[in-house]
This record gives sequence, structure tokens and C-alpha cells, in this order.
Amino acid sequence: MLRRIPTVICPHIHHSPLSSLPKKPSNPYIHYVSENFPVVKSKHPPNTPGRDIMRSVAESWKSLPAARKAVYERKALAEAQQYDNFFKTASLHLLFETEDKKEKKHLKKRFEELGRLPKKPPLSGYNLYVSRQKGNPQLSAPENLKIFAQNYKNLDEMEKTRLNKEVQIMKESYEKRMHQLLNP
Repeated sequence: MLRRIPTVICPHIHHSPLSSLPKKPSNPYIHYVSENFPVVKSKHPPNTPGRDIMRSVAESWKSLPAARKAVYERKALAEAQQYDNFFKTASLHLLFETEDKKEKKHLKKRFEELGRLPKKPPLSGYNLYVSRQKGNPQLSAPENLKIFAQNYKNLDEMEKTRLNKEVQIMKESYEKRMHQLLNP
């Protein structure tokens, strides 16, 4: 079980009540809304629906000068940097210590994005082949996939074997790298 970082020590990292990970950073508009919603609400009659208050907040955001918006943009940027720093410095062992599947998936994705974990290799030669194809933008994804599948079927066995060997090498490299990272 993960221990939560006390907010007294790290007040800039906000945790959701059920998570050991920091909350995703907010964008500038959300920062503006969280600061200004109560103010705008107090200017409306008591039974005003929330959507009407939000409309007023949105209008005031749109008319806000760029210099005032920059304040919220800096807040959002600082929050995003703190969020990234958490993942840049967090132990890779968090992947194995967390029990929540969504958290684990999110951790893995963030570690891969930051280059702290190698990307998982394709499952087969077919997957590798499809990942290297450029789809026709006029066709839907399923239509493109049908074309890729047909083209893969038409490949000679030597080419399919080469793709499968390449995947095997990628898998071995991935396993070796993961072992090095997790057992320093």
C-alpha cells in the first residue's frame, strides 16, 4: 500500500481522496472559474441555476484582458510543472506498489511519455506492420485497417518472418531494459 505524501510537506501536490497520485493539473480557465465562481454567484439572486452563473463566468473570462489571463496561465503552467516533476522523480516501484488498475495504467503511461520507461513492443509481426502503415485520411479507421490486413495477408512468408523476428528482438530488448530499471 502506498503512503500518501502529507500536504503539509508538499502543499502544491493535491491528491484525490482515493488516489496516491497527484491530481492532473488544471487549465487556466479552470483556475479562473474556481476563483471567480463564488464572486459571480454572490452577485446573482439566491436561486439562480448554476449554468446561468457559469455563463456569466465564461463571458467574464472571454472579456478578460490578456494580462489578467496571463496570471491564470502562469498558475496552470506552475501546476503542470509540479505535476511533471512528481512523475520525473517518483520511484518506478510505484508501478508495483499501487493496487488500483487505473492508477497503474496512468503511471505507466506518464513514465513512458517522460522516457523513464521503454515503450512496450508490439505483440506480433502483424501489429508491427500495421503500426508502420500510413492510413488514407479519406477512409475511416476500420476501413484503413481492412486494407492493412489485406496487404499483410499478401506479404510473402519471408517478410512476415522478418517482422516476427524484429518483434522478438524488440521484446527481448524491452525485458532487458525493464529488468535494468527495476533492479539497479
